[in-house]
Amino acid sequence: MNTLVENPLPVSPRKQLRIGSVIVNRPVILAPMAGVTDRWYRRIMAQHGAGLVTTEMISAEGLVRHNRMTLKVLAPDPALSGPLVVQLFGAQPQSMGEAARIVEQNGAAIIDINAGCPVRKVARQNAGATLMRQLELLYHLVETVKHAVNVPVTVKLRLGWDESSMNVLTAAQQIVDAGVDAITLHARTAAQGYGGKADWSWIRRLKATVPVPVIGNGDVTHPELVPHMIKTTGCDAVMIGRGSLGNPWIFGEISTNPAPLGKTKTHLGWGDFLATLRLHLEGMHEDRPNRPPGAWRKVIGWYLNGCPGAARLREQLMGLSSWEAMFELCRSATPEWEDRGLSLVTVKLRLPGGHEDHQRSRLGLALIHRTQHSSKPLRTSVVHGGNADSTPPVTEPETGKTDWRL
Repeated sequence: MNTLVENPLPVSPRKQLRIGSVIVNRPVILAPMAGVTDRWYRRIMAQHGAGLVTTEMISAEGLVRHNRMTLKVLAPDPALSGPLVVQLFGAQPQSMGEAARIVEQNGAAIIDINAGCPVRKVARQNAGATLMRQLELLYHLVETVKHAVNVPVTVKLRLGWDESSMNVLTAAQQIVDAGVDAITLHARTAAQGYGGKADWSWIRRLKATVPVPVIGNGDVTHPELVPHMIKTTGCDAVMIGRGSLGNPWIFGEISTNPAPLGKTKTHLGWGDFLATLRLHLEGMHEDRPNRPPGAWRKVIGWYLNGCPGAARLREQLMGLSSWEAMFELCRSATPEWEDRGLSLVTVKLRLPGGHEDHQRSRLGLALIHRTQHSSKPLRTSVVHGGNADSTPPVTEPETGKTDWRL
């Protein structure tokens, strides 16, 4: 059962975020992640408090050629009550304009242009972060999409291609001239990929440079880091990617209404946790029942990450092939901490790590569960927290290569 508890996050009241004609009541946004932010992922994150949710990046060329799998990403979701952002990537202005019209006709509230993805297969198409090296092309893409649709248009940028070409402020000024309605900045260079540390000082500099809303992104893996980013950079909203993997509660911890942000926190029991996990797995099965075992293990691994005893459970998942059997293994776990009145929000989200000096208290708690081969309780190894780099990687479904998303 969810109950309100005290000690709210220390955030000053903030106005609603307005992107063009779209009003966002909660200035916390789900980032686009390839192979991750499908309709069930978006639905669950929205239900837990994300003010905006974003699709996986969609190929403009795939849309205009009516590729079946690409069009499937745009399938309406009647259960999603809030606005949907659709992210497009491409390098041909004409195709981007036509794709934007298709996206608008399918109900997108906002269209986002990807100028930040460093993945090689995207860069080879002169799209994604490669656009940071082709600012004139980026300008024409934004201008073309703006003229093609009536919904707001946003762009997601990097700091630049590498440390020798940190041109984000120039890029931002140019796309403002092209008519962009808001800018998201992932505060790393393309060369950094998803490694190293995001430099939030550039978010502050961007906010001081442009007149449109600025959305900060990078290394936001815990609820406390949202007010910290807003306070230190002045950004209008925060985008969360990897920090949401298996952690829809991160959004609920941050925001329940526009003012004040972070007003309440919830108590999360093991039963609530399992109910959300089961909902996610059932949704995945409904959309595509013949997924390989690794797909189920990946998602369950996201949810278990940060939970005491997760390493032992993940080992046992390797021997199972169906999502039902994997879920039953998780359900058989008996968490010690719940008997002690602790919330899984405390155990799972309040981990050490994060940006600058934001360190949480370490929680080394054990998890007890019974195995199928023994009637005796098995105490798993004690897990002592984690850090921002412990989030499991996202695997690209087409290539099978590990890809650290936002």
